[in-house]
Amino acid sequence: MPSPDEYYAANVIPPVAWALELYLKHKGRFKEQQVLEISFPAGFHKEMMRKKGPHEIAVWTSEKKIWVRARCMYSKECSFNSERIDGSDREAVKSLPWGEIDSRKFFPAIRKWLLRMDLDFVLFIRALNTVCDRRVELPLTTQFGKTFKKFDEYRRTRWPEDVTPDKRDKFLEQVLLRVAFWFQTAAIVGALK
Repeated sequence: MPSPDEYYAANVIPPVAWALELYLKHKGRFKEQQVLEISFPAGFHKEMMRKKGPHEIAVWTSEKKIWVRARCMYSKECSFNSERIDGSDREAVKSLPWGEIDSRKFFPAIRKWLLRMDLDFVLFIRALNTVCDRRVELPLTTQFGKTFKKFDEYRRTRWPEDVTPDKRDKFLEQVLLRVAFWFQTAAIVGALK
């Protein structure tokens, strides 16, 4: 079982929440819209070894913030249920039961969710870069001894040549993947601020 510091959600959702906060401070485009939600299947509620209903972890935007919640679709009394959690609280996000989430579907789902927000793409990517530099002690030396002065230097390492800013979906997914590993690496070496 992976450490909670290795969960993709714990290393992507808080940076995205921090970046959205920074993005909005710089008057980035944001539609006041209905609640925009995605949910990740996270196993099942079981009684007497039988599946009764699905468990899921929901991530949504409301009041210009990102929120997260674990919920059981079968019973309100199920121990899987959680209160609404601020997406910018990394420790709280990390405490949710992310172990059942299909990691291969996580990044495409988050990418589609962010693209549906119709944010100013360039400004949001810049906000993500800034958050990655502000929330990690720089320069960052990985557990393998490689040192990076800034996130952008880390992001460009082994960057696929066919992924360019005009291919927004692929570009955003690659950036999110690198954000996850940046924060995971920082957590491993104790470099998170």
